[in-house]
Amino acid sequence: MSQLRTVYSLLFVVTFGLASCGHSNEHRVEAEFTVYVQRFQDEATKHGKNFDLVNGGLIVEFADLKDGEAGLCHYEKPIRIEIDKTYWAAISKYADADLMKEDLLFHELGHGFLRRKHLNSLLENGDWKSIMCGGDKVNDRSWNINYHGVRRAYYLNELFNESTPAPDFSSLQLLVDTTGYVPLYSLNFNSQAQAGWSLVDATNYSTTLTTDGKLKFQSKIAQAYLVSLTPPTAVSFNFSYELTIENSIGVSVDQYGIIFGVIPDGSNGNNSPIEYFNINKNKKMFMGNRTFYSFFTELDESKILLAGKNKLKVFKIGSMIYYFINNTYTYCSEIVTTGGLNKFGFMVPPQGTVLVDNFLISQSRSSGAPARVAVNKPISFEITPINADTQNAILNK
Repeated sequence: MSQLRTVYSLLFVVTFGLASCGHSNEHRVEAEFTVYVQRFQDEATKHGKNFDLVNGGLIVEFADLKDGEAGLCHYEKPIRIEIDKTYWAAISKYADADLMKEDLLFHELGHGFLRRKHLNSLLENGDWKSIMCGGDKVNDRSWNINYHGVRRAYYLNELFNESTPAPDFSSLQLLVDTTGYVPLYSLNFNSQAQAGWSLVDATNYSTTLTTDGKLKFQSKIAQAYLVSLTPPTAVSFNFSYELTIENSIGVSVDQYGIIFGVIPDGSNGNNSPIEYFNINKNKKMFMGNRTFYSFFTELDESKILLAGKNKLKVFKIGSMIYYFINNTYTYCSEIVTTGGLNKFGFMVPPQGTVLVDNFLISQSRSSGAPARVAVNKPISFEITPINADTQNAILNK
């Protein structure tokens, strides 16, 4: 799993050696790793593989690894695994720390005890096929694995059985009903009264309307911005949210897209559970939640237009988010944010300019949504610069 808050590329590496670190049955596992070693042994038993990792020998220890390596498995007697202590400390601060640690340890234990090699195949939706992905990069893509929710069970099955069939979540055939949604709130940016956000020329950013009816937001500093508004009522049931967005300047790796979630009253939003759905001009797609260490995964998406506007849309149905690019279904994943969502908006890259149009929030009719579109009602808005630490996670730095 690539981490994105430091310079690591977090390679998974296997080394082969004949030298022994001690007695071939030596068991020495540092305390922070014991829960994950036990989980691996328990999962192995569930999948018909029995290992005695205590009496059979195993060493798992912290190390100062180089070249962006998160973990190393040495084929010695006993198997010896090294985990980079800086990376381990970094991921420990975030909401997804437990599963990231499990993923890392299971990958290395998969090398050592299952004799699994790196496998860089993809599922139909672009997810990595296995948590055993790693080694030499493929198309310069990160190794981030979306290892939570329904995906965890699949990845565990595949780890112990490479013949595990492709899971339902990997299909690009949309398996849910996205009809029956009625408009709840919209903005068309044809006039200042319909702009949603105040039009200002501030020191660090500016907001204006273009002559063809788009909202133009320009970041004047080397910080990304989360630009959000609060709809008249919080959205807590099944909904869809869409807009068109264009990144008129900037470099190809700059990420921009839509955000939605919760920013508590009085908060600056830096640690708020905001979901994001970003794209860039390299035709890459990223999705995630700001309370997580990094984005869920990175996808290559041919539907992204290099020039002009892209329509981004999400449906929240039950516990899942379904992602669309230019009206084409691309991916699904669990929503992390719970309860009513009080912020909807977009993200602007550092020193970037985006053009936004066709802003629309709709709600499932079965959720009791009103039959009329709420426009020109008093709303509150927020423009939040992303602090440097959070920005690294969202912007793939």
